Amino acid sequence: MSKVRALYHIVFCTKSRKMTITDEFRRDLYSVIFSVIQKNNCHLIRMGGIANHIHMLLDLNPQIALSHLMRIIKSESSGFLKRDKRFPLFEGWGTGYFAMTISPEIKDNVINYINNQQNHHYIMPFDQELEQFFREACMEFDENELS
Repeated sequence: MSKVRALYHIVFCTKSRKMTITDEFRRDLYSVIFSVIQKNNCHLIRMGGIANHIHMLLDLNPQIALSHLMRIIKSESSGFLKRDKRFPLFEGWGTGYFAMTISPEIKDNVINYINNQQNHHYIMPFDQELEQFFREACMEFDENELS
């Protein structure tokens, strides 16, 4: 029997990083995304964000490619947001996403980080957060990434 733990911290943002996901209806969007994750036999550990981006911590099913899962998540949630009149400013998701594997030892830290997105972004703007993630992952950052 094979056993795989593939913990991913994933971040994706709205087109042009516009503030279009309202606090009031964010949970409805999260339900759509959660449904996609469940249908693909992945395990969502935590999801959170603010009006222009979403963080997810999930355990990826080893039989599905991360790129495939993200394509489905973005497609289905975009359709939902564009059809739902409660999100009139939503134009789509930005291109791409950021994903980094994490060790089980720091899982609780990532959960706390995602839980505190509202407070965190009073201090640090999203662009600065993204740059920090890329640096921690030893990846080159371009300010036009995920726009």
